[in-house]
Amino acid sequence: MKKIFTITILTTLTFCVVAQNPRQRPPRGSERSVVSTERGIDDPRAHAILKDVRKHLKSFRSLKIEFTFLMENRNERTSESQKGTILIRGNRYRMDFMGQTMISDGRTAWSFNREANEVVISTADPKDMETLNPLALLENYEKNFRAKLIREDRDRGVAVMIIDLQPFENRSFHKVRVITDKDKNTIVATEIHEKNGTTMTFRVDRMQTNVPAPDSEFRFDVSRHPGVEVIDMR
Repeated sequence: MKKIFTITILTTLTFCVVAQNPRQRPPRGSERSVVSTERGIDDPRAHAILKDVRKHLKSFRSLKIEFTFLMENRNERTSESQKGTILIRGNRYRMDFMGQTMISDGRTAWSFNREANEVVISTADPKDMETLNPLALLENYEKNFRAKLIREDRDRGVAVMIIDLQPFENRSFHKVRVITDKDKNTIVATEIHEKNGTTMTFRVDRMQTNVPAPDSEFRFDVSRHPGVEVIDMR
């Protein structure tokens, strides 16, 4: 799963880089509304926003998201964009993206390459789930990230709140930027800023709630794929 992320432009999730106005200042008092915690400086306003978003999204039995994924490296002047879909129910997900189907039932993960007719089976990694599943990112973010509200802005005519999450532990990325819809309490986009200068952006194009999501959607059925090569990494 991790190899797919680094080599085939995957993620998370939380979609095109959000336009930012360099002249816009943070909301009044933003620098003062922080507190010193056991693990550094934190912003209670950012936590309040993220908890509201989490509560709202978790109120739905399931979510189906059509998204645009962008990987960009300004240093190398490279940019690639692809569209995909992801079905989410709790900690389960099914993503179709770039000729791959990635499935997890929360315990086991399957990565199916349709062209090669090959499936790799592995133990589900919570860190991968954070990247692929926006709800997984928010589930226990307080334990993994320091949060700060950067500013209120507008994205494509929508009032948004921009929040940066910095990981406590060493990761391949130095921050995750979460853009939320101020009025609807939902995720507009997430950006993962890698230490190597790559930015991976996951933008929601369309979100459907409470769609059918039976258990069968979150397991890979080998019998339905004659001749598939199975690589079990568990």
